[in-house]
Amino acid sequence: MRWGNISWLPTRPWLGAQRVHIRPSRAGLAFAALLLALWIAAVNYRLGLGYALTYFAAACAIADMLFTSRNLAGLSLAATPGEPVFAGSHAFFTLHLINRSTRPRHAIRLAIIGSPRAPSLADIAAHGETAVSIGMPAPQRGWFDAPSILLSGSFPLGLFVAWCHWRPDARVLVYPQPEQNAPPLPLLAGTVRQARQPGTRGGVVELAGVRAYQAGDPLQRLAWRQIARHDGEHLFSKHFQPGADAPTGVAHGTHGNLMLDHAALHALAPEARLSRLAAWVLQAERMGLPYGLRLGALTLAPALGANQRDACLRALALHGLPQRQETP
Repeated sequence: MRWGNISWLPTRPWLGAQRVHIRPSRAGLAFAALLLALWIAAVNYRLGLGYALTYFAAACAIADMLFTSRNLAGLSLAATPGEPVFAGSHAFFTLHLINRSTRPRHAIRLAIIGSPRAPSLADIAAHGETAVSIGMPAPQRGWFDAPSILLSGSFPLGLFVAWCHWRPDARVLVYPQPEQNAPPLPLLAGTVRQARQPGTRGGVVELAGVRAYQAGDPLQRLAWRQIARHDGEHLFSKHFQPGADAPTGVAHGTHGNLMLDHAALHALAPEARLSRLAAWVLQAERMGLPYGLRLGALTLAPALGANQRDACLRALALHGLPQRQETP
């Protein structure tokens, strides 16, 4: 059976009555003390009306316990991950509360276990669905699992609290954090040209690539080919460096393609290598330069576009992780 637009969602845990726990709230404990006082007064003074009031209030409390449990029991739960993010930012998940019954559900609280963040409140119409988005800091690269969620509710009278734990089956891929102020892209093998630039002493310098135009760059260094590729929306300038040695991170390529080699960055710490390669992938994509990646036994052929960017960043995110972490 299909329920609106929710038929595509993954595994949906069903909250049966055996999974829902219930306990008195603070208001419920105070109400119990009041019932005890009413009952003692009715016994001492032999008040028939006191007995009736006490038993009626106790019956209301029992009914509240039943409705509080039914407000949570019977829900179907599903979770969908957000887009991949970079380490140091927030990973987002969307939690779906699906109500298949004919009665609406009210004031259901969703709290992240172990987080000081205030809980979210959700109302669900009959045969309806409510989506709640949550975000958690993603400190390191790799797969980031959705946090455990505490679902609870005290509707209608607040004398009892029904609750259960839920571990959503969803995770977000976290890319390495790109290096801040990363050096320019490494030398494009096969496109090296030597030229004597004004203002250099003796002055043989090598073209090391192109970069985004910065204020103060000479106009004769404008990279018109890259500017034309972007229809003039962005300016790029050629970057030169002295000497004949290729900069760190160069791998041989052909036809002007850029190959980023993880092994060539051996002087950096392991995580710093991945951060620099992530920054270079984004920089090459932004500049419209075809690029590839050599990462251990994995080699991605040079290409350009969102698929190539995502494939390279995914490889960097999962590099060196245990096998169970690498499986999607």
